[in-house]
Amino acid sequence: MTTCRNRLYIISVVKTKISSKGQTTVPRRFLKLWKTSQVLWDLNPDGSARVAPTPDIMSLLGSTSDGRLRDPNEKQKTRSEIGRNAAEEGLSK
Repeated sequence: MTTCRNRLYIISVVKTKISSKGQTTVPRRFLKLWKTSQVLWDLNPDGSARVAPTPDIMSLLGSTSDGRLRDPNEKQKTRSEIGRNAAEEGLSK
């Protein structure tokens, strides 16, 4: 434990091995705490590294579905409109 500006921090250091394939295991306690399947590796100037959880985009944005039905031809309609706009501006091939 360490104290910084009147706050108590519990520092958790866990040692893991690096496999012959260059892989390591994220300890279970970090997986439970972070609730993510990806991590970021940050290389410090002194050669040490910091590992931090990558936020899960779905948890940040919530559900992407708002319950409305989508037009199955929406993508094609958008491409056609972009093509028409490009032709009007003289950008088409």
